[in-house]
Amino acid sequence: MSDLIILVYRNQTEAYVSGETLVVLQQEAGTEPEDIVVVTRAADGRVSVNHSIDLASGEPLGGGRWGTMLGMMFLDTRKPGPRSKGLAAQFAEAGLDEKFVVAVGQALKKGEAAVAMRVRLLGTDRVLEKVKTLKGTPKVIRTRLSADTEDALHDLQDQIPQHVLSQFPSDGLI
Repeated sequence: MSDLIILVYRNQTEAYVSGETLVVLQQEAGTEPEDIVVVTRAADGRVSVNHSIDLASGEPLGGGRWGTMLGMMFLDTRKPGPRSKGLAAQFAEAGLDEKFVVAVGQALKKGEAAVAMRVRLLGTDRVLEKVKTLKGTPKVIRTRLSADTEDALHDLQDQIPQHVLSQFPSDGLI
């Protein structure tokens, strides 16, 4: 069991500080690396996914699959429905709560940023307590993943081509 947490900030700087702080918290706790990404929506509407990078290897923490998938959740602003084929529908079909999927898809306005992460060993309460100590008050969107939903999301992640994951250390864009 794990949780997905999205912290939406009106200010991109606050989101980056939050993301960096959570990476440090994770490292200090000695937990297994998880993807923590900062997702931004530029003034032109373009979505960028900025992975936390392991400085020793230059690779995304946690391998990049969860972060890439979380970033993709911001690309589809449509409400999933019967016979829908978009990304939001695929996430809902995998077992994510439809309200969560819609809230994430519609969360970022132009110029805003969000910190997105999967939390297992670090603990959701610990993450949210740390966020309260930082400047800015993010909108928190979260959901708990069942074992079946995690398995279905792993299947979706397996569809992300390796060359897409390997581009993040150099340009970080979707």
